[in-house]
Amino acid sequence: MTNAELTDLRGALIKLRGSLESLRLADGDSPYVRRLMNDLDRFQLDMEDVTGAGVRSSALYRSRRGREVVRISDGPYQHLPWQDADDEGIGGHRR
Repeated sequence: MTNAELTDLRGALIKLRGSLESLRLADGDSPYVRRLMNDLDRFQLDMEDVTGAGVRSSALYRSRRGREVVRISDGPYQHLPWQDADDEGIGGHRR
């Protein structure tokens, strides 16, 4: 692919991302829209791998910026907060 074609392709992907963001805002964060966004992310990453581009597009990072990040501790598991909780599907086996 020529540089002009790659530039056109990147521009089209950015426009598609904008359209998907508009769809997400209009219809909510449905599983279908999330799947389309994930497919677009994968496509952009694959395209950059093929072309050898080391820098990912800023649109990809902008889309991930608003998502919540959940940190998981590397420390030992703490059983104390869960001592009164029932196992899912078993019910009140400790009563």
